[in-house]
Amino acid sequence: MVNDFGSLKGLLIDKIKKNGPISFKDFMALCLYEENLGYYSQDEIRIGKHGDFVTAPHTSKLFGYLLAVQIQQFFEILENQGQELSIAEFGAGTGVLAGDILEYFKRFSNGQFERLRYVMVEPLSKRREVLKKSLSGFKDNIKIVDCLSETGRFRGVVIANELFDAFPVHLIEKNEDEFFEIFVDVSSDEERLVEKAFKISDETLKDYVTTYLSHLPNGYRTEVNLEMKKWIDNLSSSMEKGFCLIIDYGYSREDYYADFRNRGTLLGYSRQRVTEDFFEYPGLIDMTAHVNFSDARLWFEQAGFVAEGFCPQWAFLGGLDMEQTMEKAFGRLEPFSPVLASVKSLIFPQGMGETHKVFVASKGVDKGVDLKGFKMKNDIVRLT
Repeated sequence: MVNDFGSLKGLLIDKIKKNGPISFKDFMALCLYEENLGYYSQDEIRIGKHGDFVTAPHTSKLFGYLLAVQIQQFFEILENQGQELSIAEFGAGTGVLAGDILEYFKRFSNGQFERLRYVMVEPLSKRREVLKKSLSGFKDNIKIVDCLSETGRFRGVVIANELFDAFPVHLIEKNEDEFFEIFVDVSSDEERLVEKAFKISDETLKDYVTTYLSHLPNGYRTEVNLEMKKWIDNLSSSMEKGFCLIIDYGYSREDYYADFRNRGTLLGYSRQRVTEDFFEYPGLIDMTAHVNFSDARLWFEQAGFVAEGFCPQWAFLGGLDMEQTMEKAFGRLEPFSPVLASVKSLIFPQGMGETHKVFVASKGVDKGVDLKGFKMKNDIVRLT
């Protein structure tokens, strides 16, 4: 089905006219995930150089190869000798990262590939079809499920690459020494979507604002991602033992709510261009907000995990046998090989090297593990 932005826009206007204004969080959820009409619910996700945005797996297969090096160490620590080896990826997109990790294990894992089960957690039906097609060469190793609980008590490695940034967020703003939540309403002529501010009524959101944001000045607008806590709690209920590898763009709480970031981090992306016009083309633009990794650490620890490490992507990838893994991925490269340009975008500050962060949490694992990805840098103490 071809998306007509008017149909989603009409659906939103009808919903609001019938039931009243909806929170920006609910608006964002509909724009991204509404059946057939939401951005991620359509036939094609426009990822890559000619799409709306670029992710690390689409930049270079070295990314997946390097993560596979860390995953091998995870398996060594979990001591799964002779047993099934399990990876679960949430938000696998078009399956590029899964394919690169599976390819690495098939080529270089000394027999682990035959024991490897790669689970992709994907509730959207169209995305499941894309994954089945793109990973048909690994059909004996993959399984696609709606939720992780379908696998029983999970033991293994969980991957969430650029997942949290796509969770719907509460949009809030402080005025006259009080925080208000932004809702979406219809204009007086009932033809346009407009924002409207209400006093915060959600008790969980109110508690968060009181605990962490009361110091912010009037006029400050930002986001709160409470869906991340729900996801972590659900993961904990399904996961018995293992590691969770989170990769996303974001900050510590101190940096997230810095004075100069007074308009928040919420942005839309279309054709590699940034937009803040969320109301004109619902369903046709990607909408994201940066991740508050201090919240992630707190909520993981409250759910029974141990925070193992946090660092920029350049440092994490740089600790994973970079030179040897590059040779495995591409063979010996000439100094000016065009392949190096994509590799540089993964690690250089002007690319994803500094903007993207890596966070690892463990559950049921002996304390004191020394992970390869954090041997160059570990900033976990910043997430307070």
